[in-house]
Amino acid sequence: MKDRVTAGFISGIIAGIAMNIVDWIGFIIGFHEERLLDWAAIAIYGHLPNTLAEIIFAQMGQLFFAGFLGFILSVILLKLTSGNYLIKGLLFGLIAWFALYAISIAIRLPSLEQHTLNTTISHFISSSVYGLLLTFTLNWFDKASFKV
Repeated sequence: MKDRVTAGFISGIIAGIAMNIVDWIGFIIGFHEERLLDWAAIAIYGHLPNTLAEIIFAQMGQLFFAGFLGFILSVILLKLTSGNYLIKGLLFGLIAWFALYAISIAIRLPSLEQHTLNTTISHFISSSVYGLLLTFTLNWFDKASFKV
């Protein structure tokens, strides 16, 4: 795929879906109570989602943000060598996770200024999955023969 914006955005959404599957599994089995979509809800509404419609819209917003981060990484990777792309993706996912956690605590975002260990572990794993799948998908698009 020749269009880096499209490839990055689509790769980010694909990786974001996988990241959210991991997150939802942890939430459903009771491992943690804070979903990734709650972060988007705070950014969009200023509060946690209260209705199914708010949950769905916040989830869409979270996936859009994942797509945006995919675009950002695709631009960064243009400046770096293509070797060890999975390590670069893992680092990108974990740096994004750490930065978002640090910012939410520093500016005291409502409902996001404290995190349990289980939530932190779950989001660490989710972010790792995101970064790995993001670069895997970007690499696949780079090698794909079709054009977008």
